[in-house]
Amino acid sequence: MNNPKQLIFPFQVNQRASFENFFCSSDNRFLLTRLSDFVSSNDAQELIISGEKDVGKSFLIQAICNELGLRDRKFAFIPMNKAINMDIGIFQDLASLDVICIDDLQLILANEDWEKALFNLINECQQSCCSLILSIGDTQSLEEVTKLPDLLSRIKRMEFMILREVQNDQLEQALGFVSKKLDIKIEKAELDFLLKHQTRKFSNLVENLLSLDQQAASLKRRITIPLIKETLKL
Repeated sequence: MNNPKQLIFPFQVNQRASFENFFCSSDNRFLLTRLSDFVSSNDAQELIISGEKDVGKSFLIQAICNELGLRDRKFAFIPMNKAINMDIGIFQDLASLDVICIDDLQLILANEDWEKALFNLINECQQSCCSLILSIGDTQSLEEVTKLPDLLSRIKRMEFMILREVQNDQLEQALGFVSKKLDIKIEKAELDFLLKHQTRKFSNLVENLLSLDQQAASLKRRITIPLIKETLKL
């Protein structure tokens, strides 16, 4: 994949992030189709990806950035878990871009200075026909955390899409998908053992799979059940 045309900030975009590398469960097919339409369109749009923690929102935001880069679109990627420590001035002069991608919007809500900066950015984007795509953690209602009524009104007018967590009956398929995409050699028996003896949360299972792959590589061993027990302290 070519380097995305990220002209503004040094925040690194995961080059593996793509729609092709995202395990799309049946619950998320409509969302992925909508996001594909988003990156293909030149029309100004405002879209929010909402979902619980660690369901893949950040991956999809970065996938969108990479897809935009392949289309030679000018964009800014702003992960708020890093940008929150910077000055609110980072939101200035962005509306001349094609798309602004902001990850973890919930981190700046309830902060009046950041809320005002975001409100101004939204207005500037609307005037310049710059698209906005945001992700937000589904923890508290917007009404509970947003201090600026005008910002709340702007956000609630955006198109909300929910990213659903991978369900139990699709975990085996999802882990098989990830291991293939990452070229991790693991047999079905070992995958079944991992699913039976570890948390059923997909993001944690992926982390364990990556740890096992790293450990197997360092020891020059295959991923076996004894290695799983040893590495994950089972």
